[in-house]
Amino acid sequence: MPGGIGPVDPKCAKALCQAHREIKLPPTADERRIFYNLSMDRVHYVPDRDALYFVDSRHSGVQNILDAALRSMGVTAQITQLHIDNLGIFNGGKRIILPPDQARSVLVALRLQGIRISVSC
Repeated sequence: MPGGIGPVDPKCAKALCQAHREIKLPPTADERRIFYNLSMDRVHYVPDRDALYFVDSRHSGVQNILDAALRSMGVTAQITQLHIDNLGIFNGGKRIILPPDQARSVLVALRLQGIRISVSC
């Protein structure tokens, strides 16, 4: 892909998922700061906003897990694509608003699939 980095190689994705650092973001962290601390196998939940932030990757399938968990509760996922620039050209992470009862179930489903979860406290 001219001018781009192309898809992430599966070996590289596996190595990225093995390198973990502790994330402690305050509830006041803005969405750009949250995005820069996400990875393909980590989501971030902000209880004060009822918001779950994630990046979707074919290597982890976070969005598929979310869709399946919410579908089992009879809920359709309303996912918002976020951008890292003011013009909306460069995609960043994604956000879904989840009431606390849905969030608990979704976070358990993600964790059971090996997705790491950080929570703003």
